[in-house]
Amino acid sequence: MTIMSSAGPARSPRSPGMARPAIRRPTVYACRGAFAALLTLCVTDGNGATLQVSPVIVNILPTQPATTLTLGNSGDLPIHGQLRLYAWTQRNGDNVLTPTDALIASPPIIRIEPGERQIVRLVRVAARPEGNEQSYRLVVDELPSLDAKPSEGVSIRLRYSLPVFVQTSHSRAPALHFDLRMTRGELEVRNDGERHAQLGATRVLDASGRSVELTRGLLGYVLAGQTRRFAVRWPSGAPPVAPFTVESRVDAVPMRFDAAVAPDGEG
Repeated sequence: MTIMSSAGPARSPRSPGMARPAIRRPTVYACRGAFAALLTLCVTDGNGATLQVSPVIVNILPTQPATTLTLGNSGDLPIHGQLRLYAWTQRNGDNVLTPTDALIASPPIIRIEPGERQIVRLVRVAARPEGNEQSYRLVVDELPSLDAKPSEGVSIRLRYSLPVFVQTSHSRAPALHFDLRMTRGELEVRNDGERHAQLGATRVLDASGRSVELTRGLLGYVLAGQTRRFAVRWPSGAPPVAPFTVESRVDAVPMRFDAAVAPDGEG
């Protein structure tokens, strides 16, 4: 989930009385760092509207043509939102989102009254995946209401980003390989499996026992057949000593891996 805020009055993209603009689908964009995620998604925008989403990770079985999720408003003001789906890949170690019609959200525009719930269907249009699972992101953007008035101070518009995975029948489990790129200060994680891996609390240790903690929470996802890179900042002083080890919670299971040192200039 990503929360976006802007200082100053809320800006409506239209004049009063005009119809809501058509959905604009941006071109490809990349996002550095891990997408944040919560075990329970419940966010308040500070203006009395609280959006709850369940589930926060959507898995679609290969035999399912569609699935549903529930959006709820536990606040005291209506919530207006726009739903868009993106194909999710990883390029040059970063997350990349591309507009897609392989999945469709219905309805794409929502209004949820206080205390009410909205069922959203995700309908699979693309053919059943073979080999690697397919990865998507459902992005929910809060919209200003039609009768919203400019206000002073800080106006917060929320954006929620949920992972969506379309599974295959017999995909192999994640197979992770770790490389340290010392000159770049990066840990590169390659997933040769056919399913994604979720990395939680992670640290890198050198031969002397020194360690660098990357995070205590969610580090990010490594998609099937793809690669992610994460920053590693060793403390000043003596340089780290090979060989290296990575300790990480992979899909909530503590695991330990050997990490190779990638040659300078590689990749």
